[in-house]
Amino acid sequence: MNIIYTNHLLSYIKRHLLTSAPFLTPFKLFNAAIAVVEMKLGMLGCKSRPITYRIDPCTACNIRCPGCGAHQEKTKRKRLLSLSDFQTIIDKIKRFSIRAALYDSGEPLLNKNIYKMIGYASEQGMATSISTNFTLFEPDKHLDALMASRLTTLQPDLDGITQETYGKYRIGGSVETVKTGIEAVVKRKKETGEKYPIVEPQMIMFEHVMPEKEEIENYLKQVGVDKFTWKLDDWGFNPAKIKVARKKKISNRCIWLYLTMIIRPDGNVYPCCGKGLNRFSYGNILEESLDEIWNNKYYQFSRKLFTPGSDLEFDPEMENLPCHNCKLFKKARVMKPNPTISN
Repeated sequence: MNIIYTNHLLSYIKRHLLTSAPFLTPFKLFNAAIAVVEMKLGMLGCKSRPITYRIDPCTACNIRCPGCGAHQEKTKRKRLLSLSDFQTIIDKIKRFSIRAALYDSGEPLLNKNIYKMIGYASEQGMATSISTNFTLFEPDKHLDALMASRLTTLQPDLDGITQETYGKYRIGGSVETVKTGIEAVVKRKKETGEKYPIVEPQMIMFEHVMPEKEEIENYLKQVGVDKFTWKLDDWGFNPAKIKVARKKKISNRCIWLYLTMIIRPDGNVYPCCGKGLNRFSYGNILEESLDEIWNNKYYQFSRKLFTPGSDLEFDPEMENLPCHNCKLFKKARVMKPNPTISN
């Protein structure tokens, strides 16, 4: 039983790359090594390509978590990623991709093709993961498809052991449904001897959840999950994380700009998954090649923002880049304010 406490994305990536071992090739390892070197050196144009991809199957959600905008009126325009578009995306990234995370802004299980998508990505040689509220999972209907998809990592949300606690944040969700789903997957794995999916429930360290922390952990140990994770709320925007970043003296490079790519159902590409940072698309993977997007002027200028001492010429078009307002790096004082850049 591995109990993992995470508080920043770098530890997340390190953890999940370990589970991707069966899908690693010499070329993918070489590409990953080059990517890390280029990040350390602060390269603007990169020879490497992203090693992990977040591909959003659905921007909608079936529950109403207060900290998420997927259910809010202003995000009423919902999108589902089609299976054919997903296959096009995978075909473009499979040479470099170590892992495809099939989730971002919405609930992935709302996409009826989710298990086919996972299966296709697995067939093309990459590890897969989904983070899900798991309230739509019905073992009688979905368990066989889940197991057949060869999903690598399953991360169901379990923010409470009782409905009263769970429902304070996961509004509209059923904790019993989540627990039933977790138990069914673990049971099937034990019956068949399957290693995958790695079942890793995740809990957010809300104040109202912490009194049930011990009970949650005891339950998960009893069920026999592979590991579980306690995490801080929303990468990049939690004051507690900013304190952690200062204490640990984090790197002045943004790993998102060198190692990861976010892809939405319409094919639009974004630099990271931070709140409010997805208003400016860096390209469209359905219309452009990976090479064209990864080293375009938006990515290169964004990398330049996180390179101390760089000359930043005023460019009105670049004022809208979301990286200008990255709260984590500003608070951590990784990047000094530049008078030519609009905030």
